Amino acid sequence: MKVAVIGAGFCGLAVVWNLLNQLFQPNLEVTLFDKTAIGSGASGVAAGLLHPYAGAHAKLNWRGKEAFAEALQLLYLASCHIKAPVFTQNLGVLRLATALKQQLDYQKSPALFDPNVAWLSEKQLQEMVHGCVHVPALWIKQGVTVHCKSYMKGLWSACQKKGAFFQKHHFHSLKELKNFSLIIVTAGALSNHLSELAHLPLKKVKGQMVEMSWPASLPPLPGALNSYGYIVMKPDGKSCLVGSSYEREALDSKVDIQAATKQIFPKTLSLVPALKNSQILKGYAGLRAVTKDHLPLISQVEKNCWALTGMGSKGLLYHALMAKELMHSIFL
Repeated sequence: MKVAVIGAGFCGLAVVWNLLNQLFQPNLEVTLFDKTAIGSGASGVAAGLLHPYAGAHAKLNWRGKEAFAEALQLLYLASCHIKAPVFTQNLGVLRLATALKQQLDYQKSPALFDPNVAWLSEKQLQEMVHGCVHVPALWIKQGVTVHCKSYMKGLWSACQKKGAFFQKHHFHSLKELKNFSLIIVTAGALSNHLSELAHLPLKKVKGQMVEMSWPASLPPLPGALNSYGYIVMKPDGKSCLVGSSYEREALDSKVDIQAATKQIFPKTLSLVPALKNSQILKGYAGLRAVTKDHLPLISQVEKNCWALTGMGSKGLLYHALMAKELMHSIFL
């Protein structure tokens, strides 16, 4: 049985891995397609924040703990295959309450009933993070920062050892895949560029982030900072990633530093004011696919074709769980 998976980001790789581990379908020949390379789309420019309390109100995400656990399994798998960790935990993720509404929301959040989450006073936060603003924070201890390129490299290595193939190709129609018994489209915001998938209820949102030099006067952050924006240290401790923009009218994924900084800098400086004089080193951009209810979409498009998309900004959280759900939909 020949299977084509179109889109080599988080979802595509997770789908390939799950296909290759179907106990009742042991003879699958799986080919992963992408128009450029593995991890070249939105997944490749993700900041890598992973925890089950994403979103403005820090509520437990839909199936959040289950999705987090599934994602961690693939992170450990990828780490084993490249013999190096593909994520760091340190102090987890600190969600700073920089506005009164956030303080009220966070203090009502179900997260506070999670033993892996704690409420920090201004003083406690200052003791943990030098240079950040004087506000209270929600400390998500189990949160991790994923090195996305390394993660996808490790997961693809695991897939290759199971016999998966990769081809660089750009498709316009499913008719070009007539030699495959099963087609799975995991191309994110580009999924409905295929003529047969043009009807999918997806909107495109452009997300940009910026890499900045880290102030020499401050020690590197012990964990990721997150509020209305985020700050994530690069592994060398000399620069950081700040984001993200939400550009709903964007038509392409080209980097636009001016548009990005206009949205991002106020959020960044509300977390660490000392970044005001930091140097901009690089910009990154990607298109996200968003559904009306902001939940992942699994859809059977044709008899032998399925689509997995609509992850929005939570692709890292949901890709592993939704890949498993897709297998249940197809084979059970």
